[in-house]
Amino acid sequence: MPLKELRHPHQITDWLQQWGRQLSEPASMILIGSAALLWHVARIGRDDPLPENSMDVDSVTESDAVAELAYDALIGSDFERTHGWHVNLMPRMVLDHLPAEWRVRAFSETYGQLTVQVPAVQDLLVPKRLRNEPRDQQHEAFARSLGLL
Repeated sequence: MPLKELRHPHQITDWLQQWGRQLSEPASMILIGSAALLWHVARIGRDDPLPENSMDVDSVTESDAVAELAYDALIGSDFERTHGWHVNLMPRMVLDHLPAEWRVRAFSETYGQLTVQVPAVQDLLVPKRLRNEPRDQQHEAFARSLGLL
C-alpha cells in the first residue's frame, strides 16, 4: 500500500532542490495536482499543510534524465520509503484537462539544473472541480483560505 505522507509545501521545494542538484544538465518538468498546489503555498512563503495528505506528486516531462529520477521514485521505491510519498510520471495528454491558455498564466522556477513549470492555481483546480471529490473540494477551500484564488 502506498504511503500518504505528502502534506507540507517544504516537502515539494526540498525535493525539487534535491533533483535539481542531481541532474547533470538542464531539464524541465511540469508539476500538476496537489503537489503543484503545495508548490504555490511555498511560493507565497507559507508552509500550511494540505487538509488531507497526498501519496504522490504528478508530473509531466520530456526529459529522459527527469524520467529516470521519477522511475526511481515510483510506488514501492526506496524514494517512497524515505520520503513517504512517490512520483507519478503522467502522460502529456493530462495537460489537455487544463484550460487552453494555462501556459500563459503558469509560473516557472529553477532549482539547480531543473526548471519547473507550474500552472496557476485557478487552472490546477479545473480538473479537480470536474472530478469534484471531497478531497478536491477541500483543496479548493484550502487555496481560497490562503488567498491563492
